[in-house]
Amino acid sequence: MDTVREVAEEGKRLIDRAWLGELSRDEAVHRFIQVGDGMVCPVTAREIIDDGVRWLDSNATRLRILGWCALLELPLFGGFAILAVLLGDFLTATLSMLLLVALQLIHRKLMPHPTPVRKVRRVRH
Repeated sequence: MDTVREVAEEGKRLIDRAWLGELSRDEAVHRFIQVGDGMVCPVTAREIIDDGVRWLDSNATRLRILGWCALLELPLFGGFAILAVLLGDFLTATLSMLLLVALQLIHRKLMPHPTPVRKVRRVRH
């Protein structure tokens, strides 16, 4: 099981590097096949790399915006809440915390969902 996990993690790294342009598609596929050491056939490796790069292309802007929002909103609204409590303005603190919770819920809705994978039905004879 550890081998499968290692191959999957290396596949993710190769997809990232192919999307960033550090590797060509063929290089990424070739390295994925080498890392898989017989576990991944060339056709499957091509499909995995292509699907991963396509998913990153379609969700890159959304992920970048969500990353910046997640980085900035906690210090900003948390700072407002702490400052409001220190100044005795509990209404502002409550509104700040409610807005922070609302933004966290919105982020969960905006996160890209994983691409659905078709399950292969295996027929046993």
